[in-house]
Amino acid sequence: MEPGVILPIALAAIIAGAVGLFVQRASGALRVARRVEQFQQEAAAIGMRVDTLLGPILARVDAVRRHELDAGAIIDELDGVIQGLDDELGRAEELAAPPAYADSRRGMLSEIRHAQRALAMVQHGCDLTVGPRARSRSTESQISIKRGYLNLLHAREALARHVQGMLAPAETVERAWRTFRV
Repeated sequence: MEPGVILPIALAAIIAGAVGLFVQRASGALRVARRVEQFQQEAAAIGMRVDTLLGPILARVDAVRRHELDAGAIIDELDGVIQGLDDELGRAEELAAPPAYADSRRGMLSEIRHAQRALAMVQHGCDLTVGPRARSRSTESQISIKRGYLNLLHAREALARHVQGMLAPAETVERAWRTFRV
């Protein structure tokens, strides 16, 4: 074969190989971006559902705390919200986080558990208020309800921060970590 024919064929093969390598790497990056986007959407959905669960019960617990509502009126609601948080915790545990978002996912799980414990504390206070020895345990029940309410508020706010952190681009999360460490 003549060099005039071999050179264009070799150049075409090199260009085809470069394009093939570029397409392979681009598809890998696209696959990772899709996984991150899917994770962010699922995490945001869990955050919204948890916030939807906590919003109304916070208002009701606040009313109990201020003695505007009887504690016995929210006991069944507390059971339902605790069960709903348990369901959301299960969904959050199944959520596979990309490495850049692993800390935010752990924080989200921790805050959902924190909210569950806070609701259990409120429930304990309500049970003491409704129980047969309600008068003798009035102070303990009020303290349990108030502490549970404050813990629930803090868990809700921290969960919102973690969800916001998961919605941020991965570079921002890594950059924020590096700035924090400097």
